[in-house]
Amino acid sequence: MCNIKEDNHITPTVTVVMGVYNSSTSLRRAVESIITQTYRNWEMIICDDASTDNSYEIACRLAQEDNRIKVLRNKQNVGCNIVLNRCIEQAQGKYIAIMDSDDVSLPTRLEKEVELLEKNPQYAIVGTSAIHFNEKGDFMTMHYKERPQPADFAHGITHSHPTSMIRREAIMKIGLYKSDKHMHRVEDYYMMVCLYAHGYRGYNLQEVLFRYRDDENSFVNRKWKNRRNEIYTFWHAFHKLRLPFWHYLMLLRPVLVGMLPRPIYNFLHRRPWK
Repeated sequence: MCNIKEDNHITPTVTVVMGVYNSSTSLRRAVESIITQTYRNWEMIICDDASTDNSYEIACRLAQEDNRIKVLRNKQNVGCNIVLNRCIEQAQGKYIAIMDSDDVSLPTRLEKEVELLEKNPQYAIVGTSAIHFNEKGDFMTMHYKERPQPADFAHGITHSHPTSMIRREAIMKIGLYKSDKHMHRVEDYYMMVCLYAHGYRGYNLQEVLFRYRDDENSFVNRKWKNRRNEIYTFWHAFHKLRLPFWHYLMLLRPVLVGMLPRPIYNFLHRRPWK
């Protein structure tokens, strides 16, 4: 952990958690988007997952500039879910805000998410709409259903994970993110499934409060191993949520997507939709 002097301060309402791996080109921009938030009562816990570039050094410099930032470091790469668990276990805030190291939170994100959760105790999760961008610029705006229900998980994740703020007591109740190797790359989906299975519910602000990095090379990550992981995870999710049998037809979706040629996949992937 960086040797940063900690000043006494009021216990934060929000803990922003961020896993970092080889993010030297985008890390400062992502962290500064939190520093410049209109909502000020936060702490940020960054965990570097054994980066091979200078991400850890950049994170330490940011912590020196703002004592609300704490930086942890893993000796070996363990994956995003374990990294986020480590951050959450050290969190002081009653709300956990997810933040990825290559994205940007717009200035009022935390303020509006906190306001929603403070005024609506029936919700444990709040997400937002997001602009997707890549090295060529913005290409679509993604919206999610305002008040998702368990059956909506049959069609995919119901809250954009990196835009989400979650009550810490709720995520601790479900045992944080799972470490099942067969859920690699879809641990965020299953974490939210577990929240809904425990009776928690969420809300999606329809306002764009986030910028999400969505590179052209996402097709490269579309490996059959990951598609198998999706099928495995969706099967367990549908069972956990006790969805009717006809929803299991959606298990074919990862297979069909995996068979799409790259141009068609990119076209469909970049269509604005709700």
